[in-house]
Amino acid sequence: MTEKNLRDATPEDFGGLDGVPDFQGSAGDDSTKGIYSMTGKAAPTEVFPNADAPGSFGAAPVTETVITSNVVDPAPTTYADADLAADSAQEEEAKVVQAKRGTLDFGLLLVRLTVGLILILQSIAVFFRLGNSAGIGGLESEFAAQGYAFTDGLAIVLPTLQLAAGVFLLLGLLAPVAAMVGIAVTGFAVIHSIVVSGVGVNVFEWEPVTVLAAVLFGVVIALQFTGPGLYGVDATRSWARRPLASSWVFAILGLAAAGALWWFGTGVNPLA
Repeated sequence: MTEKNLRDATPEDFGGLDGVPDFQGSAGDDSTKGIYSMTGKAAPTEVFPNADAPGSFGAAPVTETVITSNVVDPAPTTYADADLAADSAQEEEAKVVQAKRGTLDFGLLLVRLTVGLILILQSIAVFFRLGNSAGIGGLESEFAAQGYAFTDGLAIVLPTLQLAAGVFLLLGLLAPVAAMVGIAVTGFAVIHSIVVSGVGVNVFEWEPVTVLAAVLFGVVIALQFTGPGLYGVDATRSWARRPLASSWVFAILGLAAAGALWWFGTGVNPLA
């Protein structure tokens, strides 16, 4: 029996033919890579039959597994991955913005509590004749003494609007609308105090009642532009974090409401 030759083939086995490349690479390396690196061509694709696939000669085609020597590129980013990345970026940005607010929300809570409680207490004093208040009848007589047109309507509407604005500001609920109503009520109160005092717009002669009304008016306008903060019912609303154009709209509406309430309710020129 002829003994099998187990050694590797060399160029001498082919009669010393020229052009037969030597094998390159160390032990364990793919020697074909060395051959094709000399020619400058890409390594061929190796195809191996799948041992688990059914089929033989005359049967169904054999499933083949393709193994290439090229580096496999990572899977492309899908739209779902892009959406998840965008959501994560927005969440991180929201956390950073919230962290930068510091004690702003707590300060806005204190301002809301102060203004809301003052408006609520003033309205309750009129409705239930508490303290030095003469009630709705006394407020109506006060308006009549100044020659207002609709004294009975104003004596009911103004305390009601005060109570509504105070409660909603206290809770931080529908803050733009609540601040708009507060602007209308406190604006009317400022003009009424100036008319009653008789000193006009000379701020150095204003009485404490007029000063308090002016301060409340300014604070309510400020709340319209700052928003109620995150310590309230409106914490999830956009105006609680960053009020924009809506603040200007509701502030202008509040000032217009104060002017209309005074003009049509009193019919008196405050500067006369």
